[in-house]
Amino acid sequence: MEEIKRSIKNYEEQYEITSSGRIISKHTNKARHKKGDEHGYTHVHLSKNGIRKLYRTFDVWKENFPELDTTEYKGLKLIK
Repeated sequence: MEEIKRSIKNYEEQYEITSSGRIISKHTNKARHKKGDEHGYTHVHLSKNGIRKLYRTFDVWKENFPELDTTEYKGLKLIK
C-alpha cells in the first residue's frame, strides 16, 4: 500500500510529507534522513527563497494530516 503524500503547507513547491512522517524534497525526489533512517529525526530544516527555518517534524506532520491518529506517525516525537 502506497503512503499518502501531501505538499507541506507554505512549502508547496519545495517539499512533501507522507502519512508516516517522511519528508521528501520535490527538487531531488528523495526523503530527508538521518544516518539512513527516514524517520530518525525530531526536527527538520525547511528552506524557501533562501530562508531556512527549523520545525519539529511531528508538528509539520500534524498540520498536514490533522485527520490521522498519531499512531500513523512513525518518526520520533519530542514531548513538550
